[in-house]
Amino acid sequence: MADKFNVKIIGILFNPPARKILLGRNIGERNLSFLEGDLKYEEELDVGLKRVAKEKTGYIIHNLGAVYAENRLKDKQALRLYFLCEATEGKETPGKNVAELKWISPKEVEKQLKKKLPTRLKGYILGLG
Repeated sequence: MADKFNVKIIGILFNPPARKILLGRNIGERNLSFLEGDLKYEEELDVGLKRVAKEKTGYIIHNLGAVYAENRLKDKQALRLYFLCEATEGKETPGKNVAELKWISPKEVEKQLKKKLPTRLKGYILGLG
């Protein structure tokens, strides 16, 4: 039987007019992060991404497409898929496990996440600014 692995879907929620990205901090965590959640078994990627965004932010989003994939399976972690998203409707409301939501400029992302991003992902995000 093949090993099971997790797929993390990560939304980079972007506000084009303001040129800002939304980060969040879950209750009990110290650092901010992109909108992230587990893809459920047999769930479509787009459906899962929209579910995670709605649960964490209150926004209904439009998926603008995949922008990066990170394979962490060798470390027994997960396949991480990053998508650029835009809020299309809804009211910003932190989800039940979310302590904080914060809009930041793309150049602040690594500082706010308190970690280095893979070079290609960082370049893509900086290009949004």
